[in-house]
Parts: sequence; C-alpha cells; structure tokens
Amino acid sequence: MERYRLEEGIVVGRRALPQGDLLLRFLTPKGSLEAVARKGMRPSGRSGRLSLFHHVRFQLYAKGEGLPTLTQAELLGRLHGLEEPQRFLIASFLAELSYRLASPEAAPRIYPVFISGLRGIAKHPRPLLPLVWAGWRVVKAGGLGPNLRGSGLYLKAGRLEDQGLYLGERGVEALRAILHLPGSKALPYLEEAPLERLFLALKHHAEEALGPLKATSVATGL
Repeated sequence: MERYRLEEGIVVGRRALPQGDLLLRFLTPKGSLEAVARKGMRPSGRSGRLSLFHHVRFQLYAKGEGLPTLTQAELLGRLHGLEEPQRFLIASFLAELSYRLASPEAAPRIYPVFISGLRGIAKHPRPLLPLVWAGWRVVKAGGLGPNLRGSGLYLKAGRLEDQGLYLGERGVEALRAILHLPGSKALPYLEEAPLERLFLALKHHAEEALGPLKATSVATGL
C-alpha cells in the first residue's frame, strides 16, 4: 500500500548511505522511526541541512515494506547550546536511550521527558544533572524502572542489594526522588547527589535490558 503521512519529532540520528542518500532517525510522540532522504547529502538538499536535535515537521512516503522516504522537511526549532562538545555527547546518550525505548506504547510518556532533558542539558551549568534526571525517567517510562524497595545501597539487576554498583545513601535517595517525585521536587535531591555514580548505574541498568549503547563516551565529572 502506498501512502503519504505527516509526522513531527526530533532528529536523533543521521548516517550517510551510498549514492548520496541519507538515513535519518526520528523520535516522535508516536514512537521511533527511520526514513531515507534520497540524495540528502547533496548541499542543495533540504534534508541534508537537518542536524541532530532539530525539531522538524516532515512528510514520509511509504511503499511496501521498505523504509519510508522523506519527501519534505520543515525546521520548527533548534536548541542552542547542544553544539558544545560535552553537551552534545550527553544529549547523544539520552537520544539513543530514548530512541531504543520509544515503542508506540511508551513514546507518549518518553517524548516529553526527552524534550525536557534536552532543554536542561542545553542550559544547565552541570549538564550531567539533567541527563541523570531525564535518563532515569525515560527508563521508567519505557517500563524498565528499577525496584527500589530494598534497603541496600548498591544497584544490581534492577534491585537494591548489598553488592553491585554502589550508589550510597544520597544516590539511593536521589534515585527514589527522580522516579517518584515531580521534576521540580526531585531536582533538589540531585544537587548533592553522586551524579557520576547515578549515570554509571543508569548506563549499566539500561544495557542489561537493551544491549550496548553506542553513545557511551560520556565522561564523568562534567
């Protein structure tokens, strides 16, 4: 069946293909999707100018079972600040995590958290803080939230135990706040939390379910 459809979302991936085509990945409120922009790498191609984390409205043409073709793209907005190398790496990790978890069922919950996380990473003086908040919220929205009912200070296989990745009292307290309190009430807990340990725990917890995440070159201590 051949059809056109309109979508809106964030560009979270782009890769050059043979013959100058461009493979684009989008995170939308309806889920994750891929599309091919024919000759998109040409300087004159409008889709070739779409960069990561651009907010776009776009039209797809689907025919058969192959990837849909991007036929039109309109830039709606962009976040200034994410072009800084450290912030870009952090945003890339959140983008890959969100893309991998954004099934059609989970996407309506993940998308607003992802947008909020990107805004925080672009502006916050400690970009690791909004990453930790948004990353764990995305994991919860995707159905992979950890069980924090125990008394241990280590996270192992999604549970609080007496061994595993050490979070400490402040780390456990902050993680409980992230997962159970509104964002404005959770952020004070993160100000004094061990962000590096919470990030490493997030990465390990997500990869246990999803496999390796490529955008993992986020340095601690940012």
